[in-house]
Amino acid sequence: MEGTEYPDHFADFLVFLCEKYRVDRSRLFVEYSSGPPPPLKGTRAGYYEGLLSYREKNGQIQFLITVFKASREPLLTLAHEFSHLVKNLKSGNFEKHMRPPNDAAEKAFDDLARNDLAEFRSARSGEQAERSGHN
Repeated sequence: MEGTEYPDHFADFLVFLCEKYRVDRSRLFVEYSSGPPPPLKGTRAGYYEGLLSYREKNGQIQFLITVFKASREPLLTLAHEFSHLVKNLKSGNFEKHMRPPNDAAEKAFDDLARNDLAEFRSARSGEQAERSGHN
């Protein structure tokens, strides 16, 4: 993640998610892309704000989360794609094909992402209050 300008708290939130879900950070790469996001598959108009992809290198699976700068809420997008990653790690299913969004599944990932972001922000505000109380 060196050399890239990420949104505020983006890198800290990634560390939080990796620790919470016990994801090996050395197997995960995150890109904050200024490139154009791909259009949604299927008949719905719109674009993907983030993507999760995989590759196998030296017999080990590596993961890439791409968050597009076009994302309205980059931290939520990161958490949403991270939720996909956690689900796939638990199931062992690393499907590489993009499909039209499944509204029910995507809503569940959105809900989990909102909860993770709220937990992260709560933890951060608690740490900041603790630090300001010790000055």
